[in-house]
Amino acid sequence: MIVMEVKTIDHFYNFLKIHTETTDNLIYRGVRNSTFSLIPSIGRLKDKNGNKLNVKEEIRLFDIFKHRAYPFIKDYKDDKLELLSIGQHHNLPTRLLDWTKNPLVATYFAVEEYFTKSDQDVTDFCCIYIHKAKKLVKLSDNFDPFKIDEVKRFVPKHWDKRIIAQGGLFTVHNSPYEAWEPANLKKVLIHKDIRKQIKTTLNRFGIHPGTIYPNLDGIAKHIKWLRSNEH
Repeated sequence: MIVMEVKTIDHFYNFLKIHTETTDNLIYRGVRNSTFSLIPSIGRLKDKNGNKLNVKEEIRLFDIFKHRAYPFIKDYKDDKLELLSIGQHHNLPTRLLDWTKNPLVATYFAVEEYFTKSDQDVTDFCCIYIHKAKKLVKLSDNFDPFKIDEVKRFVPKHWDKRIIAQGGLFTVHNSPYEAWEPANLKKVLIHKDIRKQIKTTLNRFGIHPGTIYPNLDGIAKHIKWLRSNEH
């Protein structure tokens, strides 16, 4: 894994220059804590005994979601990939990971949340993962996400406002219970001391809750941030 550190705002501007001018087909994922690996949410979920779920339990959870959410998802009832992406959008644990084609959006997700005491106990950095999308295989329309033998890229059909605003796409993982560490993965570490500066810079570029979450909640969150001294 290739690692780059961003410790000053000048380092950050250099990162932006490189990644806004590149012609490579890159995808980005921002995370609050640099120790967080690329494990989908289903792989982080534990049962009541503290054990990870297996595929059978994962599919059972997915089936319950399909049954209970039917009035809201009936247009996609036979499309497992779309249903997984809808579930992911609403915080259902899945074998998907969220990515974006926009480095500014990924940076926002890296610095969006508070850097907690537990975060500081293990690292001084948040981070952005970068991967070449052309190394991933696109999924066909009727692909079964529970029967794949490698990580694949997936752009959902249900283009809601948030996915459009975030330049969003997913990776679908064949082994969602293990960290994904492809050979050409890059990791950009952003020091916690410049998080607020970066958030202010992103706001000037039009990257803030009101654009990332294009709804009333996003507008309210942005107004609150503008009128406070919050990170």
